[in-house]
Amino acid sequence: MLVAAFGACLLLGSFVSPLVRRLLPVRAVLLLELWTWLGCAAFVFWPSVYVLAASILPTAVAVPSTDSVVHGYRIAMTPDRLLGRAESVFSMIGLLIAPLGPLAAGVLLSAVSARATIAFFAAFGLLLAAWGTLSPSIRAAPSLDELDDLAARPTSPAAAR
Repeated sequence: MLVAAFGACLLLGSFVSPLVRRLLPVRAVLLLELWTWLGCAAFVFWPSVYVLAASILPTAVAVPSTDSVVHGYRIAMTPDRLLGRAESVFSMIGLLIAPLGPLAAGVLLSAVSARATIAFFAAFGLLLAAWGTLSPSIRAAPSLDELDDLAARPTSPAAAR
């Protein structure tokens, strides 16, 4: 049921992603996902599978908006001649590190309680959210439209001719 609910919320997030990107600045979209992960900390105080499910479902709604902004940024910033290479490297790195989260969770669950495991991940989420909030790069992130405008400008006098 949890996987189905998470998938349904991801689908909902995909439908509302264009609206979220129009209504919120890039920084807010990026921080939205980081801060929604902290909802998992509710499980530490009230250890129930229903609390855990309800606390991660808002994140599932936020993930597609964040992904669309991050992927859009990466594609907009990558020169066309390098786009295929950059995307294949990004995919390779993502596939290589994907097993590390479940592996870390499994190791923690075998060593400590589920509450302690969730507390560890909630603390890690808090660190990431604080880092993202304080990051000068995220604070000064231009919109995707501004990136398109920058990409359209010639970079040298020879290119302008």
